[in-house]
Amino acid sequence: MVAVIVAAIALGASQALAAAPVEAGKVYSGTEGEEVAVVPLSPRSDKKFILRVKGTGSDFDGLVLPCELNDWSTRSTEQFNYSTQWQGRKYTALHQRDTRYELYVPGRQRAIRVSFDEKKTAALKPEEVYAQHQKQMADGTLKKVMAFNRKGEEAGQDKEYANTVLEMNNACGTSVAARIDWSSVDEDQLKELSISSYCGTPLTVLKDLCGRSSIAKQTIQEKVKRVSCRFGPELAPKIEADHVIWTTTREASNQDKFATKFFKQNL
Repeated sequence: MVAVIVAAIALGASQALAAAPVEAGKVYSGTEGEEVAVVPLSPRSDKKFILRVKGTGSDFDGLVLPCELNDWSTRSTEQFNYSTQWQGRKYTALHQRDTRYELYVPGRQRAIRVSFDEKKTAALKPEEVYAQHQKQMADGTLKKVMAFNRKGEEAGQDKEYANTVLEMNNACGTSVAARIDWSSVDEDQLKELSISSYCGTPLTVLKDLCGRSSIAKQTIQEKVKRVSCRFGPELAPKIEADHVIWTTTREASNQDKFATKFFKQNL
């Protein structure tokens, strides 16, 4: 009777696994409770996986993310990464180089070193991980975190830009008001570029000029009251009364040198 019961339990587990398009997965653990379960979807040749993250103290915790396996191996090195989509961008969640595994999560600049966990791997139930993934897909949890958050991105860039404005005002003894014209920035630019850096260049140059001489500082105090930044087809700044309108472009290079020359000639 016991043998029949054990067989029935084993059969039920195997049938549940077969019902979900998953194969046996592996678990990798960090030294401070971090954990990532890596579960391949069938067929494995499609290189599709789901990754469940726990214990990192990040926005990844509790999510079961869809991932794609990318093979960067050479003759001498075995190298893979598992990439997902996070806030509209491609994001490497797990990287493997030979026997070294590194987990990447939002909010932590450094990778988390993880290693194969035999005990947790033995206890892993891939069909349960898949069911959790399906639930998060159905209730919109994954769609929300994977979608591009334009307002959030703009807010983050505005915060960085505000710091640059503050540094310039402190150095120059000014109260310049500055803003980024977000209507001129398309989604690809916002995803791929540091808008605050592109727009911060003229402010940084003005700050440096204020530090070079009292005459430059006085000139900037008198002639610069507002700065706005926008993206256009070319690098084409101009000054209207006391308003610096900084038009930049993705292809702009050596903006600091250009800005220094522009201000010396136009202020």
